[in-house]
Amino acid sequence: MQVVVALWLLNGVAAGLAPVTPAQSVSGKAFGAFVRGPGGTQQSALAVLPAVAMADGAMTDGDADGLSVPGTITTEGLTGNTSGSIGDAAAAQSVATAFNVNLLNGLITASSLTATVSSTSNGARATSNALGSTFGDLVVNGVSVTSGDGAIAPNTRMNLPGVGYVVLNEQLPTGDGVRSSGLTVNLIHVVLQSLTGGGCTLLGCLPGVLTTTGEIIVGSAGSSAAM
Repeated sequence: MQVVVALWLLNGVAAGLAPVTPAQSVSGKAFGAFVRGPGGTQQSALAVLPAVAMADGAMTDGDADGLSVPGTITTEGLTGNTSGSIGDAAAAQSVATAFNVNLLNGLITASSLTATVSSTSNGARATSNALGSTFGDLVVNGVSVTSGDGAIAPNTRMNLPGVGYVVLNEQLPTGDGVRSSGLTVNLIHVVLQSLTGGGCTLLGCLPGVLTTTGEIIVGSAGSSAAM
């Protein structure tokens, strides 16, 4: 009897330590523009993928004429679209667009932006990519930074003196690459910073500290898939 109980306990422990297979799922999110600052938060053309049932698909989209915050952002033609399905494989796609983008009184401008992300998983291999994401006529601080095909290397960071910095084609991956994969792309992500504290006294000087005061994101798309 003691042997049987011991074996039962060992089997219970082994079952508890067995790897858990992720549930079949897809997710997606896209938006045209997002602004956060002392005056509050605004987001336009938001699309979030609703729950997707087995062997079914779902799609949602959002659009806006534009977003305008004086001195911070003006845009036109914002869209967000995301879709997904679960069958023999799980798949999700998201697309966001923006036109005539002007940030921080002309510090950053672009004629068009398209963020495109897709994710797939068949339970043995999972991948995500941002193929099809492009910048049109992007200029940062007076410098043209787009190549002939409208591509920019992932996670390109440029300092914006007196303002903060910008990350272009920001790519944030998730998943294990086997059963699950996800990717979020923010084509333009400005981090606003200001210098606080610091100063000099008779005893010497202390440096100020850079503090994040807000952010601007234009052209964001994300997707994920798991089996």
